[in-house]
Amino acid sequence: MNYRLMISGTCLALGSALLVFDPVRCCAPQTTALGAEFPPQINITEGKSPQGYPYLSGGVGTDERIAMAERGKAFNVKLIFAEVSGAFLASVKLEIFGTKNEPIVSLTTTGPWFYIQLPPGIYHGKATFKGKIKESKALRVGKDKPMQRGFVWDLGEGSKAAPKPPA
Repeated sequence: MNYRLMISGTCLALGSALLVFDPVRCCAPQTTALGAEFPPQINITEGKSPQGYPYLSGGVGTDERIAMAERGKAFNVKLIFAEVSGAFLASVKLEIFGTKNEPIVSLTTTGPWFYIQLPPGIYHGKATFKGKIKESKALRVGKDKPMQRGFVWDLGEGSKAAPKPPA
């Protein structure tokens, strides 16, 4: 029996198997399944105001905004924070006051979207970003109709037009 032929045949078979099962060796791009193992991080802050009004804050990234939009259907107030260029803003200091100027919420947002469930009435909202204050003195919350308000800052970074923040 020719051992040299048998060894070279075994090496040929092993080499072929490596090419078939190892894409790097045959110049194909290597892929991993890590994306499937680790879903995108969704970090939505959920809480209640001192008076017990539930709220959500978040919306950083598309996946988180999709989750916020779905969960936000249960809330009647949606506030959006953006720069005049259209870029969303997070870490906005938000204060909401009731009809008698009593504080309802005072917090720093974790994303550009903020939802809260409030009883019908007129509220005052104050949002501060990088020392610049935006106010809305007439956040009118109706009985059956959700309301949405955008707070938009011109941060002087080459912004040209003020687009309406997307819902």
